[in-house]
Amino acid sequence: MNKSFRVLTIVTIALITVCCKKEPETPVELLNPLDYYPLKVGSYHIYNVDSISYNDFTDPVTIDSVSYQVKEELTDTFYDLEANLCYRITRSKRALDDSLINTNNGWKVSDVWWVRRNNGNIERVEENNIYVSLMHPIAEGKEWDGNAFNYISSWDFTYENVGKVYDEYDETLIVNQKFFTDDKYFYQNYKEVYAKGIGLISRTRIDTESQKQQVLSQPEKGFKFYQVLDSYFIPE
Repeated sequence: MNKSFRVLTIVTIALITVCCKKEPETPVELLNPLDYYPLKVGSYHIYNVDSISYNDFTDPVTIDSVSYQVKEELTDTFYDLEANLCYRITRSKRALDDSLINTNNGWKVSDVWWVRRNNGNIERVEENNIYVSLMHPIAEGKEWDGNAFNYISSWDFTYENVGKVYDEYDETLIVNQKFFTDDKYFYQNYKEVYAKGIGLISRTRIDTESQKQQVLSQPEKGFKFYQVLDSYFIPE
């Protein structure tokens, strides 16, 4: 093999090696639950709530409905036994009359809950039950047990429509907590919607039954609960 041929061979191999080298992969941005659930003392969210219950102990079925507002405010911080920083949620309610705020009814504190960030997850304590509301990192289709730290049966929470528009909000995600239907007798739909930079904007709880094969149009037992964001404030 002459010298010129050897040089040409080496150059050719070098070029092939360079051309076959993989381009560096662009790092995937991990969505943080904290972006969808800001934790700042002094922030508050006011929700309009419609609650409907169905009682089949009477004939016809008794239907009771009530509308009110709920205010959730982060009022203080403390550390739990695991040294996690927790935020106290002071929840207040006031009545609505004909869908208009009755100015004679002031806010009345109804509950004190709390929320914490644990290993990147957002966990809320509601009536002494811990729920893993948002799991880190956020990804379309990701599943986790939202009841992993309470005594309620296991529910597979799932991220859906991550980054999609929802109503007037540009960047949101849906947490599908529980869904079941047989299209006739039973219907369950539990879900929450969060908006980036804002927090929870919608909560739906539907759990109804019917013996007339009309569970959606004419439920006979159970409840429907709708909570929708009316206004909010998050300090800088």
